[in-house]
Amino acid sequence: MPTTSIGSQTIYYDEYGAGTPLVLIPGLGGSRLGWVKQIEPFARKYRVINLDNRDAGDSGTSAHEYTIADMADDVAGVLENLGLDAAFVVGVSMGGFIAQHLAVRHPARVRKLVLVATSAGGALHTPAAPEVAALLVRDPNEDIETRVRRSYAVITGPGFAESHPEDVARAIEHGYRFQMSLEAYQRQLRAATWHIQNGIGARLAEIRVPTLVIHGDCDPLMPYANAHALVAAIPNARLITMRGVGHLPHIEATEEFNRVVMEFLGKE
Repeated sequence: MPTTSIGSQTIYYDEYGAGTPLVLIPGLGGSRLGWVKQIEPFARKYRVINLDNRDAGDSGTSAHEYTIADMADDVAGVLENLGLDAAFVVGVSMGGFIAQHLAVRHPARVRKLVLVATSAGGALHTPAAPEVAALLVRDPNEDIETRVRRSYAVITGPGFAESHPEDVARAIEHGYRFQMSLEAYQRQLRAATWHIQNGIGARLAEIRVPTLVIHGDCDPLMPYANAHALVAAIPNARLITMRGVGHLPHIEATEEFNRVVMEFLGKE
């Protein structure tokens, strides 16, 4: 298994393709399998490094509490251990939190940045409605299929879950493959909550690499206003709005998502 150690933490990653390194960072409670629709097209142009965050997928569990900054250091450690100076970085939702911290803490490691369905946090954050935010609190007695179906019905764009049962079924399959413990999920949730409450504020202005913000205008979990806040805070950022799309642009609008990301990253 391709794993690497960063301090006491073990991080799992898959590699595909060749060329400029491209790191994919999943969101809260998710694994590298969430990028299944991106691997083949991206690997035709880039060296894709598809990793699992600590406490998720095939990565090791954490022995203690941690922060989004710690998870960003994990990503930097993977790049260092692979002998890579810098990479394109794509992060979705909590993965976008991690990508922001990576760009601030390890600027030399990031060539271009893609922030998907995410938020700057802190004073710049626009919160979800309470009933939507409540989806992040896991009921230990709820089975994975019920949880996935309930979540997809809320966080995706209008009618998506009903018209794309194959995507819902795939998410259920992925959930059963990597059954994250409640304790591990809560550690990730606490780290993500800290970012939402505090963010990195004015340090976003330190991000000087070209940055693409991708956001669905129907995202109920990270409302669309968060995209505009990021673009305003990061000097070299631009926004791609996906109409009728919710919190999962890479799944809900795969062809458009893959196209705009590859056009932005180019052939370097």
